[in-house]
Amino acid sequence: MVKIKQNSQKIFLILFIFITFSTFLCGCSLNITPNVTGATDVNMTPRLISLNGDMETSQVVQNVKSAIVGIKSTLSNGYSVGSGVAIREGGYILTNQHVIASAKKLTLYFADKTTASATLIWQDSSIDLAVVKSEKDMPYLECESSVAVGQDVIAIGTPLSLAFQHTVTKGIISALDRTLEVQSTGGLTSYMQNLIQHDASINPGNSGGPLINSSGKVVGINTLKATDAEGIGFAIPIITGESIVNRLSVNNGYTAPYMGVLGISSDYARAKEYEVSTEGLYILGVDKASAAGLLGIMPGDVLIKIDETPIRNFLDLRNVLYSHSVGDKVEVYLIRNNTPLTLTITLGER
Repeated sequence: MVKIKQNSQKIFLILFIFITFSTFLCGCSLNITPNVTGATDVNMTPRLISLNGDMETSQVVQNVKSAIVGIKSTLSNGYSVGSGVAIREGGYILTNQHVIASAKKLTLYFADKTTASATLIWQDSSIDLAVVKSEKDMPYLECESSVAVGQDVIAIGTPLSLAFQHTVTKGIISALDRTLEVQSTGGLTSYMQNLIQHDASINPGNSGGPLINSSGKVVGINTLKATDAEGIGFAIPIITGESIVNRLSVNNGYTAPYMGVLGISSDYARAKEYEVSTEGLYILGVDKASAAGLLGIMPGDVLIKIDETPIRNFLDLRNVLYSHSVGDKVEVYLIRNNTPLTLTITLGER
C-alpha cells in the first residue's frame, strides 16, 4: 500500500510494502487519472472464474483481472492505495489489514474502469489480513493452498498509484514458511510467519493483491518486500484468508475466536537460540486476560496439538481457531519442561 498525505509524510518500517512513497515535488501531489488497459474486454459478470489447467501468463491475466481491484482508502489527512482480490461470491474481497487501517471510506477500482464503495467487515492486524465487501457483486477466483518452490507465480496489483492498477509481474516461488521479525513504529516486536517468498516484482500499492499460479488460482496475498535486496517479496498463504472469508460469507457477524498466545515454530525458536526439544509452537507471550492466560499457559510452553490437529506453527493455530466459534471448548496439549500438560480451553474473543 502506498500512503499519500496532504500535510505530512512519515517513513515506516522498510520491510513493509506500505513504506511511504514520496509523491510530493515542490509541494504538488502526483495525481494521475487511472487508465486500465483493455478495460473494454473485461467481463464483470458475477461468476466463479475457473481455468482448465496451466495457461500462458497472458491468458491467465485476461481471465482473472476482473476479480482483482485497486483499493483507495480515504483517510483523515489524505488517502492510501492498495489492492485486493475477490475469492467468494457476493463481492467478498481479501486484502491486507494495513491497506484499510483507519480508512474513513473505501473505494474499489475495477478492471472495466468502474468503481464501487466497499464496507470493512473483518480485520486482524496480527496477520495483516482484512475482508471488505463490495457494494456490487463481481467475479471471484478459486484458491489453492498447495504450492511448491520453483513454481511460476503472477502478482497483480496497484503499485505506486491508481494510474498503475492491474500491473502484472511474474516470478517463481523462492521459498516457503519464512518468518520475519518486524518492529512496529512503537518499538514492539511481532512476527510475520509462514510466508511465501517469491521474486515477482512488487512495490508500494501491491499490498493486498493476489499471488496467482498458472491455473489462475490464488495462492497468497502479497504483503511485504525487502527493500534492501532485489527479488525478495513475501505473500501470506491463502489458506487462512480463505477460511475466514468462507465463515464471513455464511455469517457476516462472525467473530474469530481468540486464544491469547503469540508463538513461533520450534525450528525458528531454535534459530533464535531458545532451548526447545519438542516440535510444535513455542509460546513467546501470553495475554494474561485471555483464555490461555487465565488457565496458566506461559511463555516457554510448547503447544503441540489442539483436539486432534497437530500444531507446528502459527498458521496451524490460526486455521484451527478459524474453524471454531467463540464459546467453543477445545483440548489443548502442551509440553512444559519436558512434561505433557492437557487443558480444556473455552475460546474467547479479543
